[in-house]
Amino acid sequence: MAIYRDVSDSSMFASEITWCYNTGLLRGWPDGTFRPLSPVARDAMAVVMHRIAGQPEIRGGGPNFSDVAPGQQFAAEIGWVQSRGLLNGWSDGTFRPLAPIARDATCAVFYRAAGSPGYTPPAASPFRDVRPTQQFYTEMCWAQSRGITTGYRDGTMRPTTSINRDAVAAFLYRFDQATG
Repeated sequence: MAIYRDVSDSSMFASEITWCYNTGLLRGWPDGTFRPLSPVARDAMAVVMHRIAGQPEIRGGGPNFSDVAPGQQFAAEIGWVQSRGLLNGWSDGTFRPLAPIARDATCAVFYRAAGSPGYTPPAASPFRDVRPTQQFYTEMCWAQSRGITTGYRDGTMRPTTSINRDAVAAFLYRFDQATG
């Protein structure tokens, strides 16, 4: 039986979305929807990473970004991921909390959450659209090697495309399986 009215039992990643619901890692909206094809914003990724870490107490100052004010929604979680080096900002001092997070950056967040394990990426990319010189190459290859991401059926990763909520549910489930 579907938990969300916009996710049927036959939906792609339905079991991973159900797992996220049961664990509380990725939640739906009060209207009973999950919105599986909506992009995940960077502030929401901060919240999810805080949850997967067990929601440890947040101490100390808030984030150090010019576009995140103290008391702003998710400011504490943004400060928490920043302090742990899980999710960084840009060279202009911004975090861009409402910007969608890209698939390559999502791999980097999960790699860092795993403790940035020693890993040597392959010389030849496992994805048709990712070059070994590309930003987050190691992190994308690590995530692929651990089964956290499989990329698309056409052999691409689409690294700079924003990641949707259903895919984040799959990443979360697979991350838990790979590192739990």
